[in-house]
Amino acid sequence: MKKIECIIRAEKLKDVTDALRKAGIGGMTVSEVRGFGVQTTRPDSFLFVHKAKIEIYAVDSQVKEIISAILMHCQTGKMGDGKIAVIPLDDCVRVRTGERKNKAIL
Repeated sequence: MKKIECIIRAEKLKDVTDALRKAGIGGMTVSEVRGFGVQTTRPDSFLFVHKAKIEIYAVDSQVKEIISAILMHCQTGKMGDGKIAVIPLDDCVRVRTGERKNKAIL
């Protein structure tokens, strides 16, 4: 199991969401975030750029397809396209039912 976190351009969120739903993810959490990367030459008032953060719990077999979908819809080749992090997940519990691991994700 993995937790996938990605920061993307906010305007790409709808396309990515549609692609991830088609890929069969069990769900995702989206947050509006602000931040900056290595390009810090902007004036202070514009330093924190608006982005979308997506968090997904996935079984190992889904990870490549999820990353491919994100890249396909978010990669413009310009600074600010975002980041994807894949984090090992020891356990996951669905609070409502008590189901664990893959059953809690799918």
